Amino acid sequence: IKRSKTIVLASVYGLIFYFLAATIAVTGTLNLATPFIWLLQSLPLFLFLPGLHASRLRSYGWVSFLVLLYFTHAVMVAFDPARRVLWVIEELLCCALFAAIIVFIRQFKAHYQVPI
Repeated sequence: IKRSKTIVLASVYGLIFYFLAATIAVTGTLNLATPFIWLLQSLPLFLFLPGLHASRLRSYGWVSFLVLLYFTHAVMVAFDPARRVLWVIEELLCCALFAAIIVFIRQFKAHYQVPI
């Protein structure tokens, strides 16, 4: 359970830092719009961080839905040839996050015998 929780948290923080690096890479400079765009992309993840750290299954469930939106964004970025590297990074982080959430929820329910 601890390993899958660590992978979930690493993937979430990886997505947060990825959005900062991608925003700087796409805008080209660090200007006033950069923190706003980064915060707009990362705010949903920040909202669920306390629940993820506290191992609340409801937060893990909602983040699994949220990561599908980020995966959709990664697929849209894939159509821009100049940003293919960013697409690969975002897609890998989204897939790792989704898989780790599924593993964590299954292990948590099996270990603590939480009813479905």
